[in-house]
Amino acid sequence: MSYLTPSQLPVGYSVTRRALARGYDKERLPHFDRIPSRKSALFGLALRFAFRDRSIAIFTEGLGPQKFHGRAVLLVNQHTASAAEMTTGFVKENHLATIVGTRTAGQVLGGKVFKVGYGYLLGIPVTNYLTWNGTVLEGNGVEPDESIEVTHDSLIEGRDIQLERAAAIAESL
Repeated sequence: MSYLTPSQLPVGYSVTRRALARGYDKERLPHFDRIPSRKSALFGLALRFAFRDRSIAIFTEGLGPQKFHGRAVLLVNQHTASAAEMTTGFVKENHLATIVGTRTAGQVLGGKVFKVGYGYLLGIPVTNYLTWNGTVLEGNGVEPDESIEVTHDSLIEGRDIQLERAAAIAESL
């Protein structure tokens, strides 16, 4: 997400049931705003976030201007989920690219896995993700700017009409 904008922008936030129950201010949540450039720095990152409530606010790094800013196209479909869907929501809210394809999956809950015995695992959601403007992506997805459905005929012809449309938009920028 940081490469899509020159400045440091809020992306979204994840909030746990505990934080929701006691009341929270998204501005006061712990900020995740930089991906370490060295593996050794991951230890500090783990210490910073590992032993607290999993509620967190995500920000871009503010990497400065890039030649492609204002000239990006994002291709999505019903399989776009998780972090890719978070990126799509961020792009949509901030008008950073033209989004082409079909509605995203609507699957962005943060979960935790527990061992329950006999080799079984139980995965349950523990956080909900919201865009910075408060849009809930879980169960809703993100609607593209240009909705293009793949057709049976285009598949038979060996054509990817979504990619073709995204390329045409990119060439016009």
